[in-house]
Amino acid sequence: MTDGPWRTLRDAFHLAWRLRWPLLLSHLVFSVLVLAALAPLVSLTIRGAIALSGQPALSDFDIAMYLLSPVGFVAGVVGASLVLSTAVLDTAFMMAIAQDARQTGQRRFEVGVAKILPRLPRIIGFAWRLLLRLLVIVAPFLVAALLVAQQGLTDYDINYYLKERPPAFIRVVVIDGLLLAAMSVVLIRKLLGWSVALPLVLFSDVTPGGSFARSEEALRGRRLPLLLTLIGWGVISAVLVAGTALLAHGSASWLAARIGADLDRLALAFALLLAAWSVVNLLVTTITSGALAHVLMSAAGWPGQGAELAPVRRPVLRRMLLVGLVIAVAPLLAGLADFMGYKPDDEIQIIAHRGAAGARPENTMAAFALAIEQKADWVELDVQESADGEVIVMHDSDYMKIAGVDLKAWDATMDVLADIDIGSWFAPEYAAERTPLLRDVLELVKDSGTGVLTELKYYGHDEMLEQRVADVVEETGMTDQIRAMSLKHEQVRKMKALRPDWTVGLLATATVGDLPALEADFLAVNMGTASVGLVRAARSAGKEVYVWTVNDPLSMSHMASLGVSGLITDEPALARRVLEERAALSAAERLVLALGSKLGLRVSDKAYRDASP
Repeated sequence: MTDGPWRTLRDAFHLAWRLRWPLLLSHLVFSVLVLAALAPLVSLTIRGAIALSGQPALSDFDIAMYLLSPVGFVAGVVGASLVLSTAVLDTAFMMAIAQDARQTGQRRFEVGVAKILPRLPRIIGFAWRLLLRLLVIVAPFLVAALLVAQQGLTDYDINYYLKERPPAFIRVVVIDGLLLAAMSVVLIRKLLGWSVALPLVLFSDVTPGGSFARSEEALRGRRLPLLLTLIGWGVISAVLVAGTALLAHGSASWLAARIGADLDRLALAFALLLAAWSVVNLLVTTITSGALAHVLMSAAGWPGQGAELAPVRRPVLRRMLLVGLVIAVAPLLAGLADFMGYKPDDEIQIIAHRGAAGARPENTMAAFALAIEQKADWVELDVQESADGEVIVMHDSDYMKIAGVDLKAWDATMDVLADIDIGSWFAPEYAAERTPLLRDVLELVKDSGTGVLTELKYYGHDEMLEQRVADVVEETGMTDQIRAMSLKHEQVRKMKALRPDWTVGLLATATVGDLPALEADFLAVNMGTASVGLVRAARSAGKEVYVWTVNDPLSMSHMASLGVSGLITDEPALARRVLEERAALSAAERLVLALGSKLGLRVSDKAYRDASP
């Protein structure tokens, strides 16, 4: 790289713009190939890895524990290297197009396919070697950061630290920040040294294993200009991507204000805007990726410039692309047809998250009473065991966040809890609120038409939580108004084995595999996980899907359009009103709400203290 950073950047984006159509076509072809070949391979790898765990799917805690096992670690590396290979492959296509344009002056996307596909095994080999090197660098720093957090942030519940940010929290943030900064310095230095390894593998017949050392040698004394160039590229790319998103969001707001109540026109406008945003975003990411390919090829000295290009056999290439296109597009068209014929269930249950927690302090009798008054189908609450064996309603592991009291739930007795105010943090008029017993809530809810959804909380100090919950429910005669769930699949199975006739579900934040195939009567997932595919698969397996924590009206309508069976919300009255009004809307009007949510529009900007399950 003999030119200065600004000159290199200018040339990179200029070339990317000049080659925008072959680069865009290459990017689309790459996407087809990923869908047709690499995506199924990644999926097969993940399914095979999960099969070794003995479960059809893993969620949350189980994912972390599996990845820490020898088999899980190897499976994770293999899967991650295949995913990384897709990103490397896209860059490789663009490097080949840029090299051809520089060498011949032509703009041919076919060159990217013809030159790169035969090198696919080498690209995968390069990707997993790169991944292992990255793991070796980041692992010690991450372990150190976790140990610092474990030593400094385990006295109280993590929700207290995140909300109040006491000195101990600030101290850990500073130390971990320094560790991560040091990791970043080491990582950036290494990545700079390896930045031309891929061009060497692709165009200079350097082996994947030897490419890293060759790259470091080639860039000795030239890392600072390259760093400045890459920083400039990152800033420009971020501005372009963020700009398109802001433009789409602003356009949606302008259209909503301009068109007004004509929802048929608004639905069409939003649909066109979303399509235009997708196209523009694709073009922007293509240009930025093409510019990066130019920067790296320039840093590598444009290797292989003098080599003869392999002849492109267009008929063979076209047949290959056509087959790949059919393989990739067929399931997409089938999925689209399936989606168009999909009918969501309008009978959606309203589940009051820790009671009506948007209007009253969470997990209090006041919040539960309001949820019942607002005709919630279920009140959701969290249960733990106290020191004297009572089943108490409490989310966090301690009382720091809601009362400022240094007391663990499992160390608390009912005499002590009688003096702890858990409502004043919300508003002074709730100073009389105390930690409820599960028994108290069940008696309040009984015969009200509202059920109780209990989340079994496990912090490593439970003794016989499932049995005690079952005993209290049966003593109060509430077996027909109770459901249970947990983040831990093992405890879901334990509760189900104890009370086979109960409806017991699995909470899941992150999942891998066939989630509906797990042993659970229903699934409760965050909004980011919810999809039509998940809902349909769950329904086919005889399971309902609940989503949390849904507090914005547009998000409520969007989740309803996906066909979920329940909304876990801090605002049960609002959710009821949204669903009632939505039921009277036409398909076009519902589409407006769903597209508005996808475009990032929000009706409410109310902040909530804790949206976790």
